[in-house]
Amino acid sequence: MEILYQQWRKSSISIFILFYFVFIHQLNSENIPFGKVTLPLGKVLVSSAEKEEWQKVKFNQQVYKDEKIKTLNKSRCEVKIDRTQIVRIGENAIVHLKVPTNGDNSISIESGHAWLNAKPGQGKKVRVRTPTAVAAIRGTIYRLDCTDNHSTYNVYDGSVEVIPFKDDGVTLEDTSFSVSKGESFTFISDFEKYKKEQEDAQKKYQKNQKFDFAQYMKQQTEGLDDFKADQLKGFEEFKSGHFSRKKIDTDTDTQSDWVQWNLDRDRLNSK
Repeated sequence: MEILYQQWRKSSISIFILFYFVFIHQLNSENIPFGKVTLPLGKVLVSSAEKEEWQKVKFNQQVYKDEKIKTLNKSRCEVKIDRTQIVRIGENAIVHLKVPTNGDNSISIESGHAWLNAKPGQGKKVRVRTPTAVAAIRGTIYRLDCTDNHSTYNVYDGSVEVIPFKDDGVTLEDTSFSVSKGESFTFISDFEKYKKEQEDAQKKYQKNQKFDFAQYMKQQTEGLDDFKADQLKGFEEFKSGHFSRKKIDTDTDTQSDWVQWNLDRDRLNSK
């Protein structure tokens, strides 16, 4: 009986150790909480790290490391990372949630709009990666607009350190740009591509205006000439692209539903 007991005891300990390490491995590799989607508006979807099967997000749903959040047309959401950090995602965006090895929170956004609010001196840093740059914040409120070719940072409080990627799109430059409160900073990888994109957007806007044909042709020609000239103003060449720094356009902000909604949410959350 004593021999059987010892064998049973050894087997039990082995099984316990096995389950313990499996449990610890799962904690380290999966289901690491990132935050909660406290306000999904419209069509907001989430996919797991293992399968890219998009499911509709529920109110106050927990989201985890390596999951992705996708917003469709006319949709947006608010994600609370902890009591001090909030990320809001605009329409038609895909955001990848990450937790780097240094413990900071990190998100990656391929294109679209985001609003970040992190209270000063509290919580971890939030690192935000776009196709053109990485920004680290703590104690900052700023708006991000990006595509695969450019990133624009509008800072409403605090400051943001922006580090561009080199031409390979992987390695960071050894130079950072500090963007202060009230500033709008844009970094562009391919300036010629950017000008073409803006020119196409200007043409599309003009075509949507209800002018008579003669007035339309005149404004189209004058508008494009002025636009091309404006594109050359304020931009400086940098190692891996071009950048500009200017004041935030408050008139445009006043007319922006996205900006005003975020400001209202910030006021509500500060109470």
